[in-house]
Amino acid sequence: MKKLILALLAAGSFATANAQEPRSILLYGDVSLHQVRQSSLEKNTMWSAAPGVGYQFNHNWTVGANIAWGQDATKDSTGSKMTHNMYRAGAFARYSQYIRRSEIFFWFAQYEFAYAGGYTTNEGNPATSKHNGIYTSLFPALGVNVGRGIAMNFSVGGVNYATDKVDGATYSTNTLNLTFGQMMNFGISKNFNCGHKMHAHHEPGDEVHRRKVDKMEDEDDDAPKPKKKQRSRDEDE
Repeated sequence: MKKLILALLAAGSFATANAQEPRSILLYGDVSLHQVRQSSLEKNTMWSAAPGVGYQFNHNWTVGANIAWGQDATKDSTGSKMTHNMYRAGAFARYSQYIRRSEIFFWFAQYEFAYAGGYTTNEGNPATSKHNGIYTSLFPALGVNVGRGIAMNFSVGGVNYATDKVDGATYSTNTLNLTFGQMMNFGISKNFNCGHKMHAHHEPGDEVHRRKVDKMEDEDDDAPKPKKKQRSRDEDE
C-alpha cells in the first residue's frame, strides 16, 4: 500500500524538451509525499523533490545536472520530532529514441551519478549521524506523445547502487537495489524548443517529419552539382 501511495503521488515530472528535439533545454522534476498516522498518535511524514536541467544537443542525447532533497520526519505522542534529512547533487545522461517508425511512442534510458549524503536532527539540537557517499542509477521509461508537444512518461523501476559512510565509521555501507516491477512512476512532459526550426507547439509526428526533411536536405547537399557547360574559345571568338 505504501508503494502504491508513493507511486500515485510521485513524479509530477515536467519537461521543456521532447524525446528527440535537438538544441533544446530539458527541465524536469519529481515530487513525492507520504504520510502515515498511527493509532498511538505517532505520525510519520516523508517527502522528496528532485529537479534537473539538461541540454539536448541532438535527436537522441541529453546531458545535464540534477539535485534532490528529502525528509523522513517522525513525531511521537509527546510531540517530540526527529527528522532524517537526505540530499543529492550530480549529473545525468539521457538517451531517447522513437519506437521504430512510430510518431507517438518513444523510450528513453537515463543514467545518474551523484554525490549523496544526509544527517539527523532532533528538536533543534545539532545534527547527528552525518553520512555521505556516492549514488548511481539507471532506469528505462516509455513516453507517449498526446499532442501540442505534450507527452506522458511511464517508468517501472530500474537499478541503483550506493556507497555510504557515517562520520567516524571505519567501513562504508554498500547497497544495490533492483526495483524493476516494484515501483511505478508517471510523468507529463511539455516541449518548448530553443532556437530550433520547428515551432514550439507541434503535433505528434512533427519530429518524424522533420527528420525526413533533414535527411532530404542532407541528400541534396551530398548530391554532385551539375557543371555548367563551358563555351569553347572558338565560340567566344
